[in-house]
Amino acid sequence: MQHLQLGKLYPITDSKNLNGLSHTELASHFLHAGVRFFQVREKSLSDSLLYEQLLKIKTLCEPLGAQFLINDRVDLALAVGANGVHLGQDDLPVKVARRLLGKDAIIGLSTHNRRQFLQAQSQDIDYVAIGPVFSTSTKQTKDPPFGVDALRGLIPESQHPVVAIGGISLQKAPEVWATGAYSVAVISDILNCPHPAGRLSQYLALAKESNE
Repeated sequence: MQHLQLGKLYPITDSKNLNGLSHTELASHFLHAGVRFFQVREKSLSDSLLYEQLLKIKTLCEPLGAQFLINDRVDLALAVGANGVHLGQDDLPVKVARRLLGKDAIIGLSTHNRRQFLQAQSQDIDYVAIGPVFSTSTKQTKDPPFGVDALRGLIPESQHPVVAIGGISLQKAPEVWATGAYSVAVISDILNCPHPAGRLSQYLALAKESNE
């Protein structure tokens, strides 16, 4: 089984970003800043274009020993040899993804309420995500914001590292880490910043401070 390199910051790519950067370019920014675990999230590109970018990302990651997951797409994870997948509640069941990807793959699972979060504990996953913690414009969702107090109450019940996601900003990250969340997943606050690399560095510096 791979050693999970999930850090306190879990950045996620999206081709719809302020600077028009590709997944490959975003991954390069992440890696240059020191990130060694991230997710590629894509909802609109053709499979052929995404496949080519994922191959380049794998080439960037390998010399650094970095890990990347692909959102939803077990088929593309297999095709390019990604480190694993991040699954939503409506994606392939975890047990099916595990059977296809093998015991060494990293699998994360999104949850949006207490029931889903507790059900995730018995599944063969490497981490569990919970959100949205705050209101978010990245993803249209019917799920109400979870809030830091509810998050703090849930974390002790988890058998897996907990990733908090949804509406997290540089200002809000410290209070989310303070709940006991292992990591914060961030999309908009990095990708829609004029200088993504600089914002990444700010998050990583905050994460280091929170460990001291």
